[in-house]
Amino acid sequence: MIRRLGGEKQIRLSLEPLSRALEEAGHPEKTVQSLVIAGTNGKGSTSLWISQALRLHGFKVATYLSPHLQSVRERFLDQLQPWSEERLQKRFQEALGLAEKWKLTYFEFLTLVFFLDSRENQPDFNILEVGMGGRLDATNVTEPKGIVLTNISWDHSEYLGDSLAKILQEKMGVFRKGVPVVSGVQEPTLLELLTQKCQELGSSLFLTHQVSRKSVKQTWKGQEIEVGGEAFTITNPSRGSVENAVSAYSAITQWFPEISRSTLKQAFATVINPGRMEVVQESPRVILSGDHNEAGMLSLAATLRALGAQDLYVLCGFSPDKEAQKMLEILKPFARKLVLTQLSHPRGIYSKNYSELAPFEPNAHQALKTLMSQMNQQDTLLVTGSLYLVGELRSQWKREVGFQITGV
Repeated sequence: MIRRLGGEKQIRLSLEPLSRALEEAGHPEKTVQSLVIAGTNGKGSTSLWISQALRLHGFKVATYLSPHLQSVRERFLDQLQPWSEERLQKRFQEALGLAEKWKLTYFEFLTLVFFLDSRENQPDFNILEVGMGGRLDATNVTEPKGIVLTNISWDHSEYLGDSLAKILQEKMGVFRKGVPVVSGVQEPTLLELLTQKCQELGSSLFLTHQVSRKSVKQTWKGQEIEVGGEAFTITNPSRGSVENAVSAYSAITQWFPEISRSTLKQAFATVINPGRMEVVQESPRVILSGDHNEAGMLSLAATLRALGAQDLYVLCGFSPDKEAQKMLEILKPFARKLVLTQLSHPRGIYSKNYSELAPFEPNAHQALKTLMSQMNQQDTLLVTGSLYLVGELRSQWKREVGFQITGV
């Protein structure tokens, strides 16, 4: 049904068509309070932790994520459960006429679908993960109660700008007059711009570097951490996850002081973010980690060092618009053997020298099969470089995606 709208490759830097469609639909985006999660890295994890804390406290929560790994249903969560296929198709049918009339892109269509559903089901909160940028992202059509800006690093510079300051300006496009902001931005120049923007808008700004954090114990399946002097358990061992946990902790404690620490601890311990340092097999161990930009890869490297990882088998593949060479250099010190592959449906065209950057196998499934045939039971395989690559291969181990430990 949605193939005729194009796919992830189609990006429109304008809110006009979606705004027109929402207006004709009666502005469903205005019927539910929203929290907006923007930034470069960590938006998904932060969105999930906030959603879970609100849910466990007793709120009804709808969460909108991107991208998905195996099914588009994963983008639409009701109480952290992906929609059923029947619910998805019902909303698609409801939205398709408007989408075609206003020539919406794939992401705009999905955003319209989410808002149409939330109008009918009336959650207490919509948790919106910003797709790309902020100012012109399709999610930027609400008047949020609060905004998280996780961090700023290089990503999508061809659309967002050729400096971190320009990227920050685009991402601050989600800010609203008087709406509080929680942010993990620390670089002095960026912090000055962020502070100035919040002052102009009369918005309170809470900086997460004011919160103490420490990783106490790490394993491949998670870590024990301290945030604000309190002990938490999370299901991801990465350094980046600690920062994301601090963002979620700060947002909840600042905006929802009625939520108890015990509820927050339960939320942290029970959220799963598939494809992010996810162990999908033991003996030999297989790790899926969809780190897809330089900042994410540096965080992955720090995690691997903390875990004492070495002599890994590494399968990596990058989108054509990413700095593949830089990310390969970060990965190589950890690899006994590294194979480069490519995405089945890339956004853009690969450069002529992409296949020459490392030993290359264009078919990701064949590359996986070859590497695993060479491994012993005590070895570890790391699959990384793109969430799209992780999603394509994950189905070999997991049929579906879930976001919380079963039974919670």
